[in-house]
Amino acid sequence: MTIGSLYSGAIDAFAYAAGIHGIDVLWQVEAEREAHRYLKKNYPETEKHYYDGLVGKKNLARVDIIAGGDPCQPHSCNGLRRGKADDRYRWPQMLRIISELRPAWVINENVVGTVSNMVLDTKIADLESAGYAATAYNIPAICVGAVHIRQRIFLVAHTFEKRRRGLLPGDIEWCDEEMETQMQNWSRHSTLDSESNAFLSFEKSMGEPALFPVDDGIPNHIFRLAAAGDSIQAQIPIILLGFIKQIHQML
Repeated sequence: MTIGSLYSGAIDAFAYAAGIHGIDVLWQVEAEREAHRYLKKNYPETEKHYYDGLVGKKNLARVDIIAGGDPCQPHSCNGLRRGKADDRYRWPQMLRIISELRPAWVINENVVGTVSNMVLDTKIADLESAGYAATAYNIPAICVGAVHIRQRIFLVAHTFEKRRRGLLPGDIEWCDEEMETQMQNWSRHSTLDSESNAFLSFEKSMGEPALFPVDDGIPNHIFRLAAAGDSIQAQIPIILLGFIKQIHQML
């Protein structure tokens, strides 16, 4: 299987998860120049692009999966919440690229603000109009063992054409049940108590956060901290891509 990554960021959790499952990452698209330093280091063989408005079927290889979290600032509760009126609203470009390349699968990620401002509804309607069946999952990071809630909406879509050829609608139900079991397993192994979590133990004993000790000024690696904050919890795309690979092999 192959995957293309949009709005990759510096860490690109989708590309990382793809590597876990042996899925080839053919290209990455990321506007932030600084992020490309890390993408080139970690994915040296992957084709890189900077601007979503200049890519499409003319210069991107066809892939089985297109994945990416379009910028969340227009929808975040901490921002101005201008939604579609914000110039950082990039879903139309992501939809155009999907429509041109026609991957079998699409994964889109964004904040829960896309539910209240109806952008999630727009995305689902757009994908269905383009010939995809789409389902949204609200998967917080705490479900996969993180020490913070960090709710995120993962929209997973699949082409109707592939479904007709080999997979009956009822056959997909096992995926939801198995995913729920997987999430429960991750949650049970969550390290939320201070005794088993090194970061919380440090904070309890030293009286300051382990990740952000800036008493001596802002560290020069602040971009890496911002990149970590922008990224998604890698275990979630690992789970999603694992199921997608299994289903894709059944088709």
